Amino acid sequence: MSKIIWILLAVVFWLVFVIVQIPASWGGYMMTRNGALALTGISGTLWHGRASMASVTIDGRDYSLGELDWQLHPMSLLTLRPCADLTTNLERQQVSGTACAGLGNKVTLRDTDISVPASLVQDLPDNIELSGQLSAHIKQLNIKQQNLQALEGNLSWSGARLNNGQRWLNLGAFAAELSATDAGEIYANVFSLDGPIDLQGNVTMPLTGGVKIDVDFTMTDAFSRDVQAEQWLPMVATPLDNGRQKIQMQL
Repeated sequence: MSKIIWILLAVVFWLVFVIVQIPASWGGYMMTRNGALALTGISGTLWHGRASMASVTIDGRDYSLGELDWQLHPMSLLTLRPCADLTTNLERQQVSGTACAGLGNKVTLRDTDISVPASLVQDLPDNIELSGQLSAHIKQLNIKQQNLQALEGNLSWSGARLNNGQRWLNLGAFAAELSATDAGEIYANVFSLDGPIDLQGNVTMPLTGGVKIDVDFTMTDAFSRDVQAEQWLPMVATPLDNGRQKIQMQL
């Protein structure tokens, strides 16, 4: 009996050794098979691997993530819901958190921190550019078959600046509490932290694209004069009784 136990132990240790040595390319294949993520320079093992360069495709555009490092949670494989701790690093652009993939094309993020330059924001009106740093903490995000099921987190825009095609304008800093609507849209309760604009309201963003804006705000007199608000503000905003301006629009 003791000989059989030793043989079984030897087999178990051999299997563990083989599994631990599974090349990282296997993990790379699993992460890239849907075509949204591309990896190059893969090294390490399935459990703890690294890619020298990663990029993700969103709405037909490729975004570089820089170096990607992952560490797979072994026990998560038993539930058919593999999870891994992920980190990416590029100049002024970092992502760190836990991602899980489930049945039915379900993707979950939890305790994830994201920091990217605001200049990455696209689909802006002609000649408009943004600057500053966008930082988000995603406590929980669930997406199944490209439908948003749950979202809890926050977002901030520090050092906010806007180029109107003629010069850069300093806007201050803004923040938002993020959640999901019953219709599967991203709902952002936005407010200003500092700067010449006192803003509050909400922004709704369907995953299919577009944005719904419902905010009210005031500007300092100096900033209002600087941007010549009296010329364009009546075309986009409605004055309220409390002296604030209200913008409701869908883009």
